[in-house]
Amino acid sequence: MELSAEQKGRRAKEILEDDVFVEMIERVRQGYILRWTLTAPNEIDEREALSASSRGLDEVLRELRTLVTDWTVDQQRKNTKKVRK
Repeated sequence: MELSAEQKGRRAKEILEDDVFVEMIERVRQGYILRWTLTAPNEIDEREALSASSRGLDEVLRELRTLVTDWTVDQQRKNTKKVRK
């Protein structure tokens, strides 16, 4: 069964507000930064891979935030239509 935009938005909001998820994201991000700072000057490929991993993490967070935003905007539109009636 396909989730509705509201269900996806609510779930994404729950995930983004989950303390364990937030902590895990921060730990992963800090791990990327630490590993990047410990690379030797000639380890360009390693730094690029870490940078790509960090961007991937950011993309996951961006997509979750987009689901929440889409749901919020949809709710606001519905509320505006109700008020106008």
